[in-house]
Amino acid sequence: MKRALIVVLSLVTLCTACSAGWVSTLDSIVAVAAPALVNILQIAAVANGQPVNSNLEAKINADATVIKTLAGDFAKASSSAASGVCAQLNAAIDDYQADQALVLQVAQVKDPNTQTKIVLLSNLVSSTVQAITAVIPSCQANNQAFKAFPPYGLSTFVDHYNSILLAPTGNDTVDVTTQKLKLRRHSGFVRVVTFELLD
Repeated sequence: MKRALIVVLSLVTLCTACSAGWVSTLDSIVAVAAPALVNILQIAAVANGQPVNSNLEAKINADATVIKTLAGDFAKASSSAASGVCAQLNAAIDDYQADQALVLQVAQVKDPNTQTKIVLLSNLVSSTVQAITAVIPSCQANNQAFKAFPPYGLSTFVDHYNSILLAPTGNDTVDVTTQKLKLRRHSGFVRVVTFELLD
């Protein structure tokens, strides 16, 4: 009997850890996905000599915040409430995906090299939707089961994104701006504490 109780308690602890783990992973994905999308708006604005579309920038950041909030709510929801929260979470992900499509529509520039950069970055950022949905547990009764692991690691995403971002376009204004938009893997606090050894 004691052994069975130990097994059950171990499984409960494991499932609780899984629950917290996917929320943390999702937070990490969203923490780079939203800025990566906003960067594309900034590149297009600089290339066109216009101000950044602040309304769309605010919408992207708000939608990313909603995803993070609903993910936390879903992880804590009772089995009876989980399906409703999950539906809201899926709707929030759809909104974020729509933001990506809007950015691509707005981010049209005449310079072909800059436009190529924007398209490549947009294609890479679009994979963040797949990464987000991959870590969200199933909306079924057993909401502890992962759908899949993310299709890429965050370090790989950041490295690939930055390599596209920093590739010269020949447009000096764009190239200077993109140097300032580089994504970081770690928070400013972590970078200071490690004397910039961790990027």
